[in-house]
Amino acid sequence: MSRPRQSRALIIVNTDFCSGDGDVGLRPRRGARREAEKLSRVLAQLSYRVKLLHNRTAKEMEDLYRQECSREHGDYFMSIISSHGEEGAVLGCDCRPLRLTRIFHTVSAQNCPALAETPKVFFIQ
Repeated sequence: MSRPRQSRALIIVNTDFCSGDGDVGLRPRRGARREAEKLSRVLAQLSYRVKLLHNRTAKEMEDLYRQECSREHGDYFMSIISSHGEEGAVLGCDCRPLRLTRIFHTVSAQNCPALAETPKVFFIQ
């Protein structure tokens, strides 16, 4: 008997921020790491394959969504991003913005056939 395909969850939590020249750019997000780890455990209990990553630059975050296009997904794809942000964008740990429309375009049916028939749920904090 084959095992059902597990749904996937990608959790990105940025807690420490600095600008390109190494200066501290924004205040640290205390408690965000602990919240993300709790979310990760709950999703694993719900049979999700969870990928939890900390402190990613805007480019690294965009690359992570591109990588999802080559992965096998189960019934759902869930994405949780916990970071500082601005209207319509989340900030990488390098203080650079990643537009939400860029993420959604990356995982659209046109650009990501692996997720074409898979419901996608995004939580942005």
